[in-house]
Amino acid sequence: MKVELIPVIEIGYNNQGIDVPEKYPYWENSELWDKYHEESYLKAGFKDRLIPYLPGSSLYRLCDISDSNLTKLVKDHTQDFRDGKYDRSQVSALFGGYVLKINGQDKFFPQCCGELADIEYWERISEGKQSYYEGHPAPQTYFSQGSVTMDFSVEEFDEPFQPSLPDKKIIIDLQALKIAVENAKAELREFGQRLVKIDKEEKLEINKIDWLLIWENPNYE
Repeated sequence: MKVELIPVIEIGYNNQGIDVPEKYPYWENSELWDKYHEESYLKAGFKDRLIPYLPGSSLYRLCDISDSNLTKLVKDHTQDFRDGKYDRSQVSALFGGYVLKINGQDKFFPQCCGELADIEYWERISEGKQSYYEGHPAPQTYFSQGSVTMDFSVEEFDEPFQPSLPDKKIIIDLQALKIAVENAKAELREFGQRLVKIDKEEKLEINKIDWLLIWENPNYE
């Protein structure tokens, strides 16, 4: 079993005055939603085109976000903090999370309110431990002899998983998941170097910006 955890960032900017498509869900009307997102990003001031991980979605791989776009995203995300409106403890990590991919197939996507700090969730699961999950809805997890079963059949507060998932239950080898976690963390550390560079070049003066925007979430402490 090959397991991958692919870090993605959710980029919103749905407040640009662009008409929102009336056809749902986005994954079945991807051309409309891609056009909507592209127009929204352009109006918001992003310079380079953004290609989503999943057509129609607002999820983007770290490596697919240009330095220019990432700089804007970081500055916007931290603006209120830098203006003194929020304390550091009130700043969330970058929104998004991790696509769970098994044997080349996407099995689970970040849910609403997910963030990069959710790597802690996946690490705890890989160690055979139950864990809080920042996003919602969250799968039920059950452990047995070196594996974890993730159950997506129970909707939380009548909230469905989005996009719709190919399997209601999946069984994951914990050792394979551990490898996926370590690979994802390596990608996050590399991404963190980009954040530190942006902080220095833009003179943001945010202490440990990589920790703040990737790893920090008091709910996992």
